[in-house]
Amino acid sequence: MTDQRFTELLGKRLAGEISPKELIELKELLSKSAEHRSEYENLTGYFNDEKPTTNNIDSVFEKIKQQIAVTEPKSIQNIEEPIKRNFVSWYRIAAVIAFCICSFAAYHFFIPDNSAGNNDIKEWKVLQTPSRDKSKIILEDGTEVNLNAKSQLKYPASFSGKTREVYLNGEAFFDVKKDPEHPFIIHTKHMRIKVLGTAFDVKAYEDDSFIETTLVRGLVQVTLNNKPAEKIILKPNHKFTLADKNSVNYTIVPLTYYNSKDSSSNSIMETSWLNDRLVFKNQTFISIARDAERKYGVEIRFNDEKKKDYTFTGKFEKESIDELLNALSYIENFSYKKEGNIIYIY
Repeated sequence: MTDQRFTELLGKRLAGEISPKELIELKELLSKSAEHRSEYENLTGYFNDEKPTTNNIDSVFEKIKQQIAVTEPKSIQNIEEPIKRNFVSWYRIAAVIAFCICSFAAYHFFIPDNSAGNNDIKEWKVLQTPSRDKSKIILEDGTEVNLNAKSQLKYPASFSGKTREVYLNGEAFFDVKKDPEHPFIIHTKHMRIKVLGTAFDVKAYEDDSFIETTLVRGLVQVTLNNKPAEKIILKPNHKFTLADKNSVNYTIVPLTYYNSKDSSSNSIMETSWLNDRLVFKNQTFISIARDAERKYGVEIRFNDEKKKDYTFTGKFEKESIDELLNALSYIENFSYKKEGNIIYIY
């Protein structure tokens, strides 16, 4: 029971949710156990070692737009040198160190999940957003949710029980109301995320091959449905990526800022959709196409499978779908045609 109480208090301490009385209790437990002191020092040192990470993607895309014939002037900016298709995916680079540290801390960090919060729910509601649209809702507990295009959120009209649980298909940004006694849990088809009070993004579309969780502040625990025994701890300003939904191999890397002079949350590339921006770095054409479908309300089909693997870097905000595709076609050799709401890439 002592070990379980220690992990509970440690989780609250790192999340900034511990009360003065609980802090005294934690100090007493630390004074009695060298093992607890060692774990406390390792974890607090890890979570306090914050180093700003800014990946600059300001550069030469202005030259590209000047050579593309479009009907309206464009405002493409802050784009890095284009990266060719044989470039290794950027988000894999920094995974090893973060993976090792998080794996060390993972299993003992949160208390076991033995609540049955859903049993007390009397009424469920569903919020859906179509293509080209976003929604914002404040849940009954004060949690704020921004729902991206082509997404669905299932939530209770009123939370009850020991936990606050919702279900997501698509992408949403959560700013969770602090309530240490009632953890907030987001369920997706392939994983769940458990938090205390925090701000983070979850991207879990059915038509994407990958799943992402981006943590802006606070503390979250990620559990894969295929590997429920492992509790993965995500550090603030980091991103968890499960590249293949059917595997258990994941990466944890720092967030990317598309403006090197702005390290605020408004410049985080992974949550750029909140500001109606389409931003990508060394991202595959097929992945960009899926995001573009949601932003522009179109369907993109590839007649040439090889072109799905092209990689691009760019930032688009007010540009049309034609301006986007014209810019990308200047970097890699492809053409497209539009038939109603469907765009064919060949």
